[in-house]
Amino acid sequence: MLSSSFKLVCLAAFFGLSTAAPASSDSVSIVVKNQCGYDLGVTKLTSGTSSAETVRVGAGSSKTYTLSSNWQGRLWGRKDCFENCPMAGAASPASLAEFNFKAHAGMDFYDVSFVDGFNLPMSISPINGNKQQSGDTAYSCGSPLCSAVPSCPSDLQVIEDGEVVGCQSACSKYGTDEYCCAGAFNTPQTCSTNIYSKAVKETCPQVYSFAYDDNTSTYVCQASGYTITFCP
Repeated sequence: MLSSSFKLVCLAAFFGLSTAAPASSDSVSIVVKNQCGYDLGVTKLTSGTSSAETVRVGAGSSKTYTLSSNWQGRLWGRKDCFENCPMAGAASPASLAEFNFKAHAGMDFYDVSFVDGFNLPMSISPINGNKQQSGDTAYSCGSPLCSAVPSCPSDLQVIEDGEVVGCQSACSKYGTDEYCCAGAFNTPQTCSTNIYSKAVKETCPQVYSFAYDDNTSTYVCQASGYTITFCP
């Protein structure tokens, strides 16, 4: 896969961002709202670490994180899981809210990712976002939303106690280079959507559906914070 720095430069050109980074505040807030009809275990994982933090967020309530202005990481939720919850990944898919604060030109990059599978509907919205400073495109300070998760094919379903608790991606399930954008398929030109990711994109066009889904799924903003809503 392309390096994150190279992808950020390409995306910055797409958004029309300058390379000069303005001064930033010391912290950014993430507000997690649970609009599901049940309690969630919400997990926060900082990039480059292996230790994740899980907290209970009750139905109809919220949790606020105050994070450094250059924080990078992801958050996800699981129904009724509050201790020893599995990490989001191939065997335990979860809908992801991903952030890279002040990644380029002082701007935050963020997305909702179903690349490794999904489990819950989710949205991200900027708080006090400055659209003009962020390139003034459709993806500047936008709010990626998946209000209802796609139907999960039977071969990708993760079932616990007779209930479907998540949906794997084709890469997670089958591990082929084509589905995983690996080997000969490790470029934007050779790795494209497949029947599984296409079905995700048709239902939730604003989420990442496969590894090189950058131009239709990456959002950029200069904001004081972001709101993640589960079951929006």
